[in-house]
Amino acid sequence: MQKKKILNLLIGSNNQGKIKEIKDLLPNHIQILAPSDYKLRSPKENGKTFEQNSLIKAKFFSKKTKMICLADDSGLEVDLLNGDPGIYSAGWAGKKNNFNLAINKVYEELNKKDKNW
Repeated sequence: MQKKKILNLLIGSNNQGKIKEIKDLLPNHIQILAPSDYKLRSPKENGKTFEQNSLIKAKFFSKKTKMICLADDSGLEVDLLNGDPGIYSAGWAGKKNNFNLAINKVYEELNKKDKNW
């Protein structure tokens, strides 16, 4: 039985930076598509883990486009903060996904827990 080659792959994200990161890891012969190519917005990520949120996105986009979809979810987990911000990392960055805002909030929370962290 001959293996089928994947020629087209939908990346389950509307984050152009994330799409580029994933694209750079894949073979050049694969045509990468994004939800924006189909005018699709991202689904509500209401999972309790990174894995659940990844599956929500992959299933949603795959169902809408009938394509194979690769999705991921990631964030920052800090042991001293009991794993926070975790799946809520984007929320800590504010509406404009400001990384500096998120890191400053992490520093604030760490200082509340232990000034000598």
